[in-house]
Amino acid sequence: MNMTDFLNLPFVEVLKLLVRGSVEAYLSEKEASASTDAEAAKPECESLDMNGALAFLNANGYPIKRGQLYKETSKGTIPFQKFGRKLHFKKSQLLEWAESKLIDGNAVGVLVPATVAQKGGKR
Repeated sequence: MNMTDFLNLPFVEVLKLLVRGSVEAYLSEKEASASTDAEAAKPECESLDMNGALAFLNANGYPIKRGQLYKETSKGTIPFQKFGRKLHFKKSQLLEWAESKLIDGNAVGVLVPATVAQKGGKR
């Protein structure tokens, strides 16, 4: 409907059209936000690939390098699953494994505590 059509309608009809348009726009926004909220409420994925596992461990204060993580999988000391040729890890199992490597706040094995400075320096 264009502007000249509004000028030819009684005021009450114009008001009805404006209210209807506003209500429809509001309901559309509510629907969109409800679907976004439903997606946000979905549980976070528990499975991680190699890059995700590295990022997850490092972000949670357990610094580990890719080579070290591969070494742990080949020794079978870290929990993982294989899907085809890809390695997958569960977040809860990774945290449990990393925490089992800690003794009195110090890491044992491949992990290095985030608060301890590395020996040596630039030469």
